[in-house]
Amino acid sequence: MIFIIFIILLLLSTPIAVAIGLTCVIAMLKSNASIDVLARTMFSGIDSFALMAIPFFIFAGDLMLAGGTSKRLIDMAKKWVGWTTGGLPIAGVLSSMFFAALSGSSPATVAAIGSVMIPSLKEARYSPTFAVGLMCASGSLGIIIPPSITLLVYGVVAEVSIGKLFIAGIIPGVFIGIVLIVVSYFIAKKEGHQPDQRASLREVWESTKNAFWGIIMPVIVLGGIYKGIFTPTEAAAIAIIYSLFIGFVIYKELTFKELFRVAKRSVVTSSMVMFVIAVAKVFSWYLTFERIPTEIAAQLVQLSSSPVMILILINILLLIVGMFMDASAAVLILVPLLLPIVIEMGISPIHFGIIMIVNLAIGMLTPPFGLNLFVASGVSKIPLTQVTKGALPFIIVLILALLVITFVPQLSTFLPEFVYEN
Repeated sequence: MIFIIFIILLLLSTPIAVAIGLTCVIAMLKSNASIDVLARTMFSGIDSFALMAIPFFIFAGDLMLAGGTSKRLIDMAKKWVGWTTGGLPIAGVLSSMFFAALSGSSPATVAAIGSVMIPSLKEARYSPTFAVGLMCASGSLGIIIPPSITLLVYGVVAEVSIGKLFIAGIIPGVFIGIVLIVVSYFIAKKEGHQPDQRASLREVWESTKNAFWGIIMPVIVLGGIYKGIFTPTEAAAIAIIYSLFIGFVIYKELTFKELFRVAKRSVVTSSMVMFVIAVAKVFSWYLTFERIPTEIAAQLVQLSSSPVMILILINILLLIVGMFMDASAAVLILVPLLLPIVIEMGISPIHFGIIMIVNLAIGMLTPPFGLNLFVASGVSKIPLTQVTKGALPFIIVLILALLVITFVPQLSTFLPEFVYEN
């Protein structure tokens, strides 16, 4: 009943946080749960040192965008691969991979890279639907390649090492990036697109040198986490200081007037995310109170005792949920339901975390409520129907990549085991 209420509220275009909160209130009024729990659980749900990293990473990503890092990454990628068949779309994918390692957000990656690459692809006579579809798909890497805000939320909820989760996202993220590069190459070859003129070694060097300060930020942030020099929250704060240094001192494109606008935008975004987390914590508490996870686990086991079949069912569930819900909210609601099931089957919570985030990343370019679709439509001025049409082939490709990641757990577990056990 509570899921029906929740879906109805979403279909009525109720903001996700309000929909979750109202569902909790209705459910608690109909049960023996005390309504006083609502405020206490909301507060305790966000009273976490680890969750402080979320507004920090959001602010750092916005500073990188305003400070000119994204356009330098795009220029570098064009100089590296622009001379190959499909070089321009391949440069778009590479730029998205680089920026994903700075922002931790899919919509931010689509906005930052898509605003430059979509007009460039259209000018090079690639179809507008292909351009926006590719940027939606490559932008989804924002929550897979570390430092990912959604992976951080999963780590907090699942009580799993965030450092291990971050390093686990590297190979799957790169794998999906390579898949998108291969698809871009074959589409460009099939449509007869001619490569650009090869850049000189000097031009390649200059573009790489200009983008250097942006490239090394993930190395500093992730390297510090893996080496135990600082926690993910401290790393996020360092990312802000580093972004300010680049914007004001190195590139000199960030002004105090722009800093105020960036800070205001980051505060609004962070407030929305933290509000969702607070009410989702209440939802998770209620599900546990009513023993709903235990009942769902029992039902799934009755459907099939095969780990392969249960993983397929979970993937289908996550893909459907991703069509309607924000990734962080989905993690907060579904992890308490699904994690006990996969642990019972002997599946690593690290591997399951990557499976879940890849599913939700696909959901961000899946109609009707895929956030990447709306962002791409906004930055490209292309109607949402055309954006959706362009994204559909890439959704199929990403689902195939998801199946590989699901059933080849070494893609997710090799690096954490190698780094933390050696």
